[in-house]
Amino acid sequence: MTKNAPQLAPINITVAGAGADADAWARALRGVDAADVQRVAAATDDELLGALSEPGIDAVAFVPPMPDLPNAIKRAVMAGRHVLVAGPVAIASKQLLAFDEVARRRNRVILFDTGNVADDRLAFVRKMTGGPAALWRPRYVRSLRTGIHGHASLDDLAVADIATVLSITGGAPSRVSGLTPRVDDESGPGDVAMVTLAFDGGPAARIDLSFVEPGLRQEIVVACDGRSIVLDAFDVRAPLQIQAAARHRGPHRDGQWAETVSEHPLVETGSRLARAAEVFAAAVRKNDAAVTNALELATAAKVWETARASMSAGGEMLAMSTPARLAQAQRPALHVIEGGGHRVASAATPELTVVARREPA
Repeated sequence: MTKNAPQLAPINITVAGAGADADAWARALRGVDAADVQRVAAATDDELLGALSEPGIDAVAFVPPMPDLPNAIKRAVMAGRHVLVAGPVAIASKQLLAFDEVARRRNRVILFDTGNVADDRLAFVRKMTGGPAALWRPRYVRSLRTGIHGHASLDDLAVADIATVLSITGGAPSRVSGLTPRVDDESGPGDVAMVTLAFDGGPAARIDLSFVEPGLRQEIVVACDGRSIVLDAFDVRAPLQIQAAARHRGPHRDGQWAETVSEHPLVETGSRLARAAEVFAAAVRKNDAAVTNALELATAAKVWETARASMSAGGEMLAMSTPARLAQAQRPALHVIEGGGHRVASAATPELTVVARREPA
């Protein structure tokens, strides 16, 4: 006799925000079992206060842009709601540290999804490159984003991309520099940012953002000896590629020649938003404040604040001062377990499929 699965406790979630992103998150949250999702435009503080005062609300999902988002987050948590911030946001590192403290004190979840929650591609990269038993050691990480990405500002996207890079490198840098190229006496908010991160005893990283280039790009390259991992958010066919380079001697030309084989690891299919919605709903049901990731985002915000200071100093490389509490955001070491039998392979390595081979000219 088969036992029925335990029935999930119903949860009530209010999605605050307008536009296509809010619509997408509402659909994703409605796909969660036993989730009742309501919508509110939250164009004014009064509308938001009214939504938060409704009885029976378990959680609020804020989809930027939002009026006075930090204050809205604080009011939601003080009202006893769990909070999802669904989109890139630039909030001061001190405010994020305060959010972490209030979330743990009141045992409430504050989950920031800047585009990384439940991302299988990043999970794969961390498995391959993280910890003392990493299969591949990164030499450097390069992030590139160009074009206009919705309503997000340069600050919003910079913090989001820095957070992504730090999730790969596993911790805060020791030194940071930043540049924002301008023409002559150009004034106003910057539309280009170039940030360099230096890590003690680790890889270097570069984060470039530009609203000047019209093409829409969002790419990350993790360069290791002998291969590079490429994450391309806009490559539907192969959003994750491993480009393994090798040098050969052969008839193609005198001396050595090189070839590159691109492999596409088979990762989980389905919507990342749907998986992120499940992560948030599960944390709400369990009242699991440990899911709160404000510390990680605070580290990224602190890096961006240091980069901004470097820009004002002409791009000087500045020491990164990391508060003691931010040290908790460091990624723990990952130990790779090797399989047995006749063929030894990493338990963390999925099957690889060759999708392209580039021959020398």
